[in-house]
Amino acid sequence: MHWIDWLVLIAFLGYTIWDGTRHGKESDNIEGFFLANRSMPWWAMGLSVMATQASAITFIGTTGQAYVEDMRFVQIYLAVPFAMIILCTTLVPFFNKLQNFSAYEVLEERFGLSTRLFTSLLFLFSRGLGLGIIIAAPSYVLALLLNIPLSTTILIIGITATLYTMVGGIHGVIRTDVKQMAIMLFALAFCFFWIHYQLPENVEFSDSLYLAGTLGKLDALDLSFDISEKYNVWTGVIASLFLMLSYFGTDQSQVQRYLTAKSLDDARKSLLLTAYAKIPMQFFILLLGVMLYVFYIFGAPPMSFRSVEPTAQQQQIEMKGEQLQKQYDRAYQQRKESARELLQNRTDKNARQFQQADQQLNEVRQAELQRQEKITQSSLNDTNYILPYFILNEVPIGIIGLIVAGIFAAALSSIDSELNALATISIVDWYKRLDSKDRDEAWYLKSSRFATVLWGTLATLAALALGETRSIIELVNKIGSYFYGSILGVFVLLLWVKRANGVGALTGLISGMGTVFLFDRIYTNPGNGDWETIMPWQHVPEGFTKSIEYLWLNPVGTTVVVVVGIIFSMFWNRFKRE
Repeated sequence: MHWIDWLVLIAFLGYTIWDGTRHGKESDNIEGFFLANRSMPWWAMGLSVMATQASAITFIGTTGQAYVEDMRFVQIYLAVPFAMIILCTTLVPFFNKLQNFSAYEVLEERFGLSTRLFTSLLFLFSRGLGLGIIIAAPSYVLALLLNIPLSTTILIIGITATLYTMVGGIHGVIRTDVKQMAIMLFALAFCFFWIHYQLPENVEFSDSLYLAGTLGKLDALDLSFDISEKYNVWTGVIASLFLMLSYFGTDQSQVQRYLTAKSLDDARKSLLLTAYAKIPMQFFILLLGVMLYVFYIFGAPPMSFRSVEPTAQQQQIEMKGEQLQKQYDRAYQQRKESARELLQNRTDKNARQFQQADQQLNEVRQAELQRQEKITQSSLNDTNYILPYFILNEVPIGIIGLIVAGIFAAALSSIDSELNALATISIVDWYKRLDSKDRDEAWYLKSSRFATVLWGTLATLAALALGETRSIIELVNKIGSYFYGSILGVFVLLLWVKRANGVGALTGLISGMGTVFLFDRIYTNPGNGDWETIMPWQHVPEGFTKSIEYLWLNPVGTTVVVVVGIIFSMFWNRFKRE
């Protein structure tokens, strides 16, 4: 980057640390540290929730996903408005009435301490691991900018977020999230504008949409019902509803935000802001990825957005790369000419030629990615490098720093809220609840800051262990789907099954987690109809794919917890009477 961009980026990071830490004086007890003394306005909470959602994963992963595939990923957010309405009439009033610190405190009164601790433990494990991915995401950009190892950039991100969260508490988290959201929106808007501005003069916005639609890049809805498909309408409306209900209703990182509200109405308004804005925002980010694809129809794209250099004694692989580059250049020119011909004369014949040229280009690109996998001896692709490549090579000096600052803002706004939530559960549900000594507020405040640092360290180590992934946006949702459905099931028992007891809830929770794991390991061979249960340490035979995609694990987990919880509660109640 240019030195001007460095100044912009450093200024942003410096301001964020100052802005987050200056609220430390308002967090002089654990209620201030964790709940901002229940004084936050609804718009700040709502923007903070949206900022957490619009993480660096959203910037990097979602745009790359749309570039490589299409816009069907937006379907998993179709359930967000329905989930928000349900939560505003159920769990939000429930939590507001009890005035608790933690979402899981309420479980102890009905189901006992064991259920509360086990549920909160699942949250700690799932979000701790997920936080590692959120830290790793912007590290791709930093590694590309600074030309230093990924591990170094992970350490920079993890330490920065941990520092101001430890000092400022939830008050600093929400206040900085609001400002970070503004920078994120600017970065998104400018990227979209700049892509359109850089297109050839005779290519209008409508032309861009036409080309994208011809290639199927604008496909956003799939009405077919198939639980082995990741993205379709039924997945978004049914399976994703369970994910969103659990995430916004039982995940401490989200619940903690509306626990800081001044009133019940404010808590509801903060969630409804997300209900109105989430789908349009996600659609716009996916459209940005599609527009990026159109941009590289006319501006020469690299064969791979992530370059890998062959090591010694790999001359054959290197020669293959040179051959692929020549094929790629020819395919690119052919696709570019086909696109211009199609825009001049929009016939079915020209459309088919354009589609064939695009297919040929992507076949060469896939061959290059396979070549890189042989070099690295790992299963990687360049999905997470597409947007960073565009920023570095196409955006003007000065604006690069602002956009990179926007990606930083997205990362920090997700990390800080997760750290504060993890610290809350560690102190409130575990340390303070199990501590037999009578300690003062100052002691627990120090412990809360220590817990924040501890989780920041663990999350950073998790990011180092995870390294690079195929699609970070998918991976973070997959991790959540292992836990969210089962946790939601416990709250369903709490609110709507009056006869449910602690034995049934805990047994159901354990059964739900086990069932989710087993269902996730079922593979089928579409060719002959065979199916197998394949453990993570076993090799997946050729031709076998997962029978159930990860989003459907959420309703599976919820259903098993509720059914098993009801059955065991009935048997236990009958056993006690006898």
